[in-house]
Amino acid sequence: TGEAVFGNFVVATRPAAEPRIADDPEWPGRRDLELIWRFPEAYLGAQFKHVTLFYGQMERNWGPAAIAGIGVSDYAYPQAEAAIELGTETFRLHALARTLEDEIDGTGSRIHRYFFAHRIGVRVSRRLHLALWETTVIAGRDREFDARYRNPLTLVLLANQYGLGLDGNVLVGLDARWHVAGRTLLEAQVALDDFQYEDDLYPNRYAFTLAASGPLGGRLAWRALYTQASSLAFRTVDPLENFTTGGVGLGRSFADLDQFTATVSVPGGTRWLFRPELTLLRQGEGRIGDPFPPPGSAGSRVPTLFIGTVERTWRAAIGVTGRRGPLELHANAGFHHVVNAGNQRGRTVDRFEGRLQATLGLSHRGMLR
Repeated sequence: TGEAVFGNFVVATRPAAEPRIADDPEWPGRRDLELIWRFPEAYLGAQFKHVTLFYGQMERNWGPAAIAGIGVSDYAYPQAEAAIELGTETFRLHALARTLEDEIDGTGSRIHRYFFAHRIGVRVSRRLHLALWETTVIAGRDREFDARYRNPLTLVLLANQYGLGLDGNVLVGLDARWHVAGRTLLEAQVALDDFQYEDDLYPNRYAFTLAASGPLGGRLAWRALYTQASSLAFRTVDPLENFTTGGVGLGRSFADLDQFTATVSVPGGTRWLFRPELTLLRQGEGRIGDPFPPPGSAGSRVPTLFIGTVERTWRAAIGVTGRRGPLELHANAGFHHVVNAGNQRGRTVDRFEGRLQATLGLSHRGMLR
């Protein structure tokens, strides 16, 4: 079978980057609005018994639900990619390759950047599923997307970096899903960007997520997760090899933090779902877009977690999801109590934040004659 998705787009408005003064003197200081067009999904796909081929763009998330995956996520704007998926329910291989946005280095030269990710999943038993994955960013002036970086059946870290001594930033990860007794689901995702086994010039760079969920009585459900990303995660000495594009993370877009979230899902009739939430987020001063510390910075001066003043955000919120006819609604609103706001010691801020997304879906299906 095959499918094609065209024109699945989102239109938003924002003030123009610079105020535009209208020619009409009756409208001095008027600000025009700029339309922003987004295509979250636009692709061609073909599905066979054991193989799926894909070209285009769509939102992907490798990792536990309700949080951005560490290696690949839908946090960033989706980019065009070629992807393949093959295997059975017991063994599954995913691979995708993207050309990232070019960057300009300090000499004014244009730097080509590429991203490759592959994942091998194995169903160990009816209850246990394991997966090993890698993501890679390579960059360079006049650089091409070398075929050895796009082989989904090799470990780039071993074959290319340790074996041939080639450059590139590699993130290695492990996923696990275990259905334990009582219908409880345990999930874990662990990723290692760099492990210092020879010196302590820089702290280890890593990220992980632990999650658990299950039923609560006859109608409700619960979910809890804890995630952490080290202070220097997702970046490296060469900023052109950071796991970012356009300044946004390819998987996670934030580092130097940890987060605990607990939710309860409450159905409202047959069409709506309400989800109360409690969250504690701690954020250090490290940012994914910051320059990497210079080589002279000893590991003792760059902590593994929480650089500088730690901002703490306590969040109490409720989410609503539902669909009625062609209208699908996602809403979330919450109260934030922020201590050391903006990583400024002693500054406290209380605010409400909310998000509303309404999708109107219209479709027509039929035989081509």
